[in-house]
Amino acid sequence: MLETFLILLAAAVFGAVFGSFANVVAIRTHDESSLWGRSHCVNCKTPLKIRHLVPVASWLLQRGKCTACGQRIHIQYPLVEVAGALLAIISVARHMPIQSEWPWILFEFFFGIALLIFLVMDARWMELPVEMMVGTGIIFTVWNMLLRVVSGESVAVVAWSHLVGFAVAACFFLLQWVVSRRRWIGSGDIWLGAIIGAVLGWPALGVAVYFAYILGGGAALVLLLIGKLKPGARVPFAPALASGAVAAIWWTPWLMAWLAYAFA
Repeated sequence: MLETFLILLAAAVFGAVFGSFANVVAIRTHDESSLWGRSHCVNCKTPLKIRHLVPVASWLLQRGKCTACGQRIHIQYPLVEVAGALLAIISVARHMPIQSEWPWILFEFFFGIALLIFLVMDARWMELPVEMMVGTGIIFTVWNMLLRVVSGESVAVVAWSHLVGFAVAACFFLLQWVVSRRRWIGSGDIWLGAIIGAVLGWPALGVAVYFAYILGGGAALVLLLIGKLKPGARVPFAPALASGAVAAIWWTPWLMAWLAYAFA
């Protein structure tokens, strides 16, 4: 029991650190600045010290304000760090005991971190970096295909699964973009959807899209009811797509097993 707790605690710290890194990548990609160099306050540009960079804890101890200029630090920082910690905890917990499961754990976690970056950029600035998404898609598609082949699936089945996932996602989102005349989704959403399809393959892509629309629709409804969203306003879709993709990674095997049992 103690060993499990310590493993999950280490995973939380690891995840929070990479959540902090996801913040840096998202903000500096938006600002078109270098990923290298010291972190600094986005308001007064004062370089941050080590005590200012402890995930979540620094934000809490500073009461959400910069110690140099007193300006508020965006809530994005601790939220993304907590999300990174949760991704790591769940990725590890799903595969315990973890002796031979590290390749799957790392795939799930780092793909989740990549999706977290895109989620933040779309939610805050309605931006999606196509070049970064394509590079991410290639890396994680190859990674997932190798994991599946090593696990015993045939190369032909794996290749066909990922090709179908990519093609279905690309056609599905492109059709929405054309039919709605760009009102429902943006071009970046087409790229992200196609990349998720390529990485997850079929049928996981179908599960991801299902959850994306359930989660996205539910969130939009809540925002409408509380007055934070006006009817007809554009809603960032990457957060829903990213959430759907993570849900598909976690639940596709169980859903497929349930469907096979239900319709046997």
